[in-house]
Amino acid sequence: MNWFERHIVRRKGCFVIAEAGINHNGAFDLALELVRRAKEAGADCVKFQTHRTSASESRHSSKPGYFSGRIGEMSKIEWSRSLEFSTGQFAMLRDECEEQGIAFLSTACDIEGLRILTDIRAEAVKIASADLNNDYLLSALADTGLPVLLSVGMSTLEQVDHAVELLAQRNSGPLALFQCTSQYPAPYAQLHLRVMETLKARYGVPVGFSDHSQGIHVPVAAAALGAAMVEKHFTLSRNLPGVDHAASIEPHELAEMVRQIRDVEAALGSAEKTVQPEELANAANMRRSLMAARPLKAGALLTLDDVTAKRPGTGLPPSELHRLLGRRLKVDMAEEDLFDLSQVDDA
Repeated sequence: MNWFERHIVRRKGCFVIAEAGINHNGAFDLALELVRRAKEAGADCVKFQTHRTSASESRHSSKPGYFSGRIGEMSKIEWSRSLEFSTGQFAMLRDECEEQGIAFLSTACDIEGLRILTDIRAEAVKIASADLNNDYLLSALADTGLPVLLSVGMSTLEQVDHAVELLAQRNSGPLALFQCTSQYPAPYAQLHLRVMETLKARYGVPVGFSDHSQGIHVPVAAAALGAAMVEKHFTLSRNLPGVDHAASIEPHELAEMVRQIRDVEAALGSAEKTVQPEELANAANMRRSLMAARPLKAGALLTLDDVTAKRPGTGLPPSELHRLLGRRLKVDMAEEDLFDLSQVDDA
């Protein structure tokens, strides 16, 4: 069973990805700690970003608006270089994930990043929204045969069509898609969780949600809507310098998000309507039984005024009222005596 089948296709419940990304700030010890804290929080996977500045950035590169005030006076290239890990370090991150019992995943941000991930024998590769239209990178990834997890932020359906068709034409590995809004943080009104349904119907692949909004409630909602995967940026502290920390959640919040997702999954349950065992026990105390509304004499012809319904629910239920009305009593009854059908005639 490959990585994709094990974690996406055959698992029960939502695959929760803690997006460590570049929140290690270039410090390898911090990256290792992010792995451990993601595992402690109950995430299924921890994801990084793998890049080489020389393959991603040019002298024309500029800072997106959300970088403002987050990396000081560093240029985009200087900032990018400060976040690079070696192939050996990524191998150690993969090994740490294996030791901790949490899935390893990384985004290939460029062709050199992809080569690093194939060199360390990564079992699946994430592609960010920024590279959905990067045919160069998608073609190289397709040729590896590895599973592809692709975010669709900043893209029209026609652009997604192009990427999916390119991967299919090159006999790519299995594909999963993430609805995503590429803003940090993303306004709630721009998240459009229902697009997951559109993607699933259009492409017939597993679909999830990559979240950049504030808080933990939207990923929980995505899981309730049937997301096969949710991804959330994760940091040890939002006060750390760097571009992604402010839109990330901290370890205690990640743990709470995972807990709420699992609670929602349990609550979704089955589509079959059944009475739960605990409900059966409660019904005797909570439901009502048919009783005499006043003292009644044998031979009385029962009318609606003669019958009431009160707790407990251990006798004839109110739904059987029609079986009493218009029939004669065989016995005397005190007020609040429980009815049963043996007390009335058969006429």
